Amino acid sequence: MGKVKEKWLEDQMAMAHLTNQMGDDGYQYQEWLESDEFVEYVNGEIDSTRPRYSENDIMSATRYASTHITIPPSEVGKEVYDMLFSEKIEEYLTCKTDIWTTKNT
Repeated sequence: MGKVKEKWLEDQMAMAHLTNQMGDDGYQYQEWLESDEFVEYVNGEIDSTRPRYSENDIMSATRYASTHITIPPSEVGKEVYDMLFSEKIEEYLTCKTDIWTTKNT
């Protein structure tokens, strides 16, 4: 009877250890969710989903911007013209991404 009781105690201790470890894992996971490392991980995952553009995309966007701005830089000044140019490039790349996303979803 002593050996059976000993085995039972060993099993109970092993189960208690496993239960404690599982609780500790849950606690560590919750701590990770609230940490700066988790924020960095999520930001990295989000960044990996951003569209990446090829050299051809950038060149096409630049050509698009230069042909679709009808006002000369001397009329609006360099800063305003640069803003318009940047907006046209963004417009082209956004439309390209939207079309690609629509076709591939």
